[in-house]
Amino acid sequence: MDSDFLGIGLTDKSLTELERRIIRETSPYAVVLFGRNIAEAEQLRDLVREVKSLARRPPIFMIDEEGGRVDRLRHLIRGLPSAEAFAEGEEPVELSAWLGRLIGMALRYFDIEVDLAPVVDIRGESAPRGLERRTFGRDPETVINLAGAFMRGLHATGTASCLKHFPGIGVGSADPHYGATVIDVGLEELTKRELVPFARLGNEAGAIMIGHGTYPQIDEPDLPATLSHRVSTELLRDVAGFEGLAITDDMEMHAVSDFGPYEMITERSLLAGNDVVLFCSHIERVPDIQAFVREKSQRDAKFAGRLREAAERAGKYRTHIDRLRRAAPPPMTSFDDVIDEAVRFVDRFEKTRPEGQVYEPAVDRRKESRTPGKGRTGREEWT
Repeated sequence: MDSDFLGIGLTDKSLTELERRIIRETSPYAVVLFGRNIAEAEQLRDLVREVKSLARRPPIFMIDEEGGRVDRLRHLIRGLPSAEAFAEGEEPVELSAWLGRLIGMALRYFDIEVDLAPVVDIRGESAPRGLERRTFGRDPETVINLAGAFMRGLHATGTASCLKHFPGIGVGSADPHYGATVIDVGLEELTKRELVPFARLGNEAGAIMIGHGTYPQIDEPDLPATLSHRVSTELLRDVAGFEGLAITDDMEMHAVSDFGPYEMITERSLLAGNDVVLFCSHIERVPDIQAFVREKSQRDAKFAGRLREAAERAGKYRTHIDRLRRAAPPPMTSFDDVIDEAVRFVDRFEKTRPEGQVYEPAVDRRKESRTPGKGRTGREEWT
């Protein structure tokens, strides 16, 4: 059984023998890239190419490339602005779309299929920690217009998108990377505000990432959305009307990882309604997770049915990606062409800023390496 339900991370800029073996044997659905995996352009192309050559079915590559503080390519393409910056100057829709196209061009060059963006959380009075300057606005229509333009820019290049973080963490109490974030709003308010961008853009995107926020007025007070059937199925499918692929946020974040062993939270997240479960740091745990899920599916018909449903959605998302690629121009043959486009974009962006405003991109604050089996959480790469 291939790991059609698993997304994994890699530890460094080249594969270890352990990683090669695991990729060959488990054939994960997705590989999520982080800054720790990226040194320079040709190295990244070689890494993606090698992974795809090893798996029985090439995995879908995903990356968080938003601009601003969540910018995995920041050392290759400099100066990409944050989402919040677009509403602060002229031509916000046009420039949001242009950034989407630019990022899409870069990812196509590297053969990375999916950008885990845009963020469609709606900012409250102030952004919660971990979400600073990553949101497009403070009302649903602004977010829909700007995030939608960014998404369509990606799609025009043949790069797929994934909205996040369902059902909305813009008014959360904390950063879910390090602990629980509470969104203490009722169903009526959530439906009229937080869910609106997901409902309007979700099926066009084809994928939505479920966040780890807790919603005490919706479900159990301490239960992360990724483990909640009420959120990951009822709100997502019945209320927001989403028909595509549901992907968890990284299950090694402390907001959810403290709920039990990896096998247990994998089972719970799948039963809650998620289709692909991400474990982005400890690849050495993947064979045990896969073995557990295989054994569980053999003795539990309901669980086996849930896996089939998830695999069907995963297959449809692959088809969606293929469709976007067929409709788009071919990828750039030189990374210099991507850089040239980035220079044009940044120049135009800066000219639309209010007089006297200087844009300075966030610096990479977490650069430590990751080694399998050393017990690190990988959170240096989360933001």
